[in-house]
Amino acid sequence: MMNITNLKVWNHERKDFITSDLSFRINKRITNLGEKEIDGSNLICLPTGIDIHVHFREPGYTHKEDMKSGTDAALYSGISTVLDMPNTNPITDTLDQILLKRSIAEKHDFVDVRIAAAITDRNYLNLMKIDEHCDAYKIFMSESFGNLAVKEENIEEALNQLEQIESSKPIFFHAEDSLILKSKVDEKEHAKQRPPEAEAVAVQSVLRWAHDFPSLRFHITHVSCTLSLRLLELTALDNLSTDTCPRYLFFDQNSDLSPSLKKVNPPLRTASDRNNLIEALSKGVIDMISSDHSPHTLEEKKTSCPSGMPGVQELIPSLITLIQANEIEWERAVEAFHVFPSKLLNIEPKDISENCMILDVSNPFEVNKSWIKSKSKWSPFEGKMFYGQVKYVIKSGEIILFS
Repeated sequence: MMNITNLKVWNHERKDFITSDLSFRINKRITNLGEKEIDGSNLICLPTGIDIHVHFREPGYTHKEDMKSGTDAALYSGISTVLDMPNTNPITDTLDQILLKRSIAEKHDFVDVRIAAAITDRNYLNLMKIDEHCDAYKIFMSESFGNLAVKEENIEEALNQLEQIESSKPIFFHAEDSLILKSKVDEKEHAKQRPPEAEAVAVQSVLRWAHDFPSLRFHITHVSCTLSLRLLELTALDNLSTDTCPRYLFFDQNSDLSPSLKKVNPPLRTASDRNNLIEALSKGVIDMISSDHSPHTLEEKKTSCPSGMPGVQELIPSLITLIQANEIEWERAVEAFHVFPSKLLNIEPKDISENCMILDVSNPFEVNKSWIKSKSKWSPFEGKMFYGQVKYVIKSGEIILFS
């Protein structure tokens, strides 16, 4: 057993920390941690994180990432559950592919990998077969990575079918309007090829569908711009939720990153957009935070330059760093990485004394190559100082990570 005394433990009812002593068993796989008692005065205890948007690339692109390396990176962020997106090869849009991905995920038991199924132009009329086996749906309203764009009329047919079968699974939308993107194809800069109005017009469509299908659950992921925020500020729909990502809170088009490394979909925006997103997250206009962990190798980024960047391991420390900078309150942060994602993915509440992460929030640490667990072995945050380094992760009362 390990006893941690004087630990500051998050209390959901009080929405604040209380000082407590906690004891945990030590998983037999952890051989470098002996039974002892430590003073936790400089540590905090939080519920584990839930990342609702990752691309772990297996099957098909395991040179970029796989379930093992992806879940390792998640665990070192204090994340216990992830939702894996369908941009794999083959695409996760059939029952067989969902079951295959689930069988791969079950080999890595420290992190619970939930499976998102793609709604595509080939399966939009056959969703009944997969509804009970997936944990969520993903709709790409335009091309991004993996040739998954769905025609608008087929999206509406899919929503009709999900309504008929009374699906309770959240539907994630990559919101960029395909017609606007096609009209910008000749622009030389990536940010101009995928402008803010493309996102805002797509967000308007999702808002309309959420209004028309009140029994379904809609989620707009990786919100990136002020135009979208202005629409969301005017919206009050109980069946709609949103998230943004640390990349949009820490970087913009003028950030000191090479054009290839900063290329993501939707693109990084302006400094004004970045500041407005931080404010929107702090006020709850944006409900949640996700990583959109979408790794490619450095060689790929520097040559063929696909869109995407890693981020799952950086998710919790980046949010803690915003707290330390007085950009967001603790209560709002816990809602964003745990409370609301739990509700979105129908995860039952767990006792924090049995399932938690213990962090050092007093001492900053540098993001560097030795810290990175992702197979991609790079991070846009390299060289930055973060707060919130994970010291322990506890699952079912047992320490499963010690760093």
